[in-house]
Amino acid sequence: MNFHDASGSMLHRAVMFVLACLAAGVGFASLAHAADGPRTGFATVWRLHGTVTASGLESAAARKLQLGDAVHVGERIRAEANGEAVFQTHDEGYIAVRPAGVFTVEEFAAERQRTDRILIRQFHGGLRVLTGWIGKLNPGQSRVFTPTATIGIRGTDHEPYVITEDLALALSQAPGTYDKVNAGGTVLEVKEGSVAIDPGKVGFARLPSATKNRALMTLLLPVILDKVPDFYVPGQFDGELDRLSASAHANTVAPNAGGVQVAQSDASKAQPQGVVVPAASTCDAQQVARDWLQALDGALERRDAAGVQALLASDVRIRSRLRNADGSTRLVSVSREEFAASTRSVMGNLADYRQTRLSTSGQLVKPGNCSAIAVTSRVVEQGRQNGKPYRFEMLEEFQLEWRQGQWLATQAQTSQQ
Repeated sequence: MNFHDASGSMLHRAVMFVLACLAAGVGFASLAHAADGPRTGFATVWRLHGTVTASGLESAAARKLQLGDAVHVGERIRAEANGEAVFQTHDEGYIAVRPAGVFTVEEFAAERQRTDRILIRQFHGGLRVLTGWIGKLNPGQSRVFTPTATIGIRGTDHEPYVITEDLALALSQAPGTYDKVNAGGTVLEVKEGSVAIDPGKVGFARLPSATKNRALMTLLLPVILDKVPDFYVPGQFDGELDRLSASAHANTVAPNAGGVQVAQSDASKAQPQGVVVPAASTCDAQQVARDWLQALDGALERRDAAGVQALLASDVRIRSRLRNADGSTRLVSVSREEFAASTRSVMGNLADYRQTRLSTSGQLVKPGNCSAIAVTSRVVEQGRQNGKPYRFEMLEEFQLEWRQGQWLATQAQTSQQ
């Protein structure tokens, strides 16, 4: 399906717009930058060896980092083959990037509130992460996303490692996400399941086969490895990180939501209490579905990208089913930020935009549990794009979860009917 044919719902065409930008070599971050406002710093360069660069949102050019430099949310940090760096985060944590490692911090807030968070996206190679007080007092909002898995933490010193297919050949290792826990604990999650990783252990989530030639679903489940892979070797600054980690887990002191200092032994008492999930007996899944879709449609009609983004969880999976020339289909995914910004750009080319939902269904994902709702809706969209009229029907599917007192989409998928 061609993006310029005005085919696909707003969700579908927003995904297509991202693909068009990537195909044209346009850095998508530049589209979002104008609405981002001042850049948010999340750390400073604490230790440095060799060449490590940061690519800013305002330019494709990379700057060579120096000791004491600030690094910002959205910057892509890349260590060359001879490079390593340790960043001290503003919540008193540390992120070490290994040689040839690439990562970015997508979201960061350290304001001593329950909304504090650090969300890391790791593209390639290895990191070592010593969580700061965000990970200790608000662990649900301290996560590492990789191409194949999500890593949740529990007050942790751990080493996530992403091996791409190309790197797998060089290392003679299976491609996927690895995570070695030094202290604390992590949970390695994929769509098919999860596994908890204890200190001294390494978890592994396999990269799915492109040919989809899988004999058993269990091949996709994350597992605990029998031994630590050979590519885990100490970094240039691991001696210092070892001492920091030992000290932190012996007697960590971290600020709670009110700024009071709390010893690590009492940290669990200071953790924010989970939001109370609506009782299943009073949960009207159909009404939740209607209300949430009404909010989404209203934001789309207002060209309100921020309003769209506010309805999506930070770890949302947005997918669009595309049809190939031979009639086969494939799923393409984009991030929450890409979708929100592309929505703004797509809507800028529309006129006389109207949307009608032919049907809407909301059901509890688990009977008797109102924490997650599956939403299915058939929608007809029409208007004029670039001066040309269009009309089509789509199937949209969402999964909503109750988080921090509101319904947020954690999954979104669309396909043309």
